[in-house]
Amino acid sequence: MVEKSSLITGEESAPKEIAEIDELKILLVDQMRKAEVKFPIRNKDELKRIYPMGTPQTCIYKGKEVSIHDLIESLEESSFPINNVGDAATLLTSKCLR
Repeated sequence: MVEKSSLITGEESAPKEIAEIDELKILLVDQMRKAEVKFPIRNKDELKRIYPMGTPQTCIYKGKEVSIHDLIESLEESSFPINNVGDAATLLTSKCLR
C-alpha cells in the first residue's frame, strides 16, 4: 500500500499548493532576516508588530484569502515563544490551506 502525502490537517493537497506554501515560507524567512527580527517572539502582539496590518503576503485560511497579519489571530498562545526565523515561518504557514 502506498501512503499519500498530506498536510498537518490530514487533507490531501496538490503539489502546486504545497509549492506555494514553500515559496511563502521562504519569503517570510527572507523578510524576517532582512528586518533583523529579534528572537524569541513572545506573543501575538510582538508578531503583529513584525507583520502589521496591510502586510501584502496572504494565504488561504478556512477557504478565504487572508493576510499574514490577520492569520496571526488564529495562532494558539501555546505556540509562543517562537525561538527562530524558521519556526516563525513554519508556524505562520502551518495555518495555510486549512
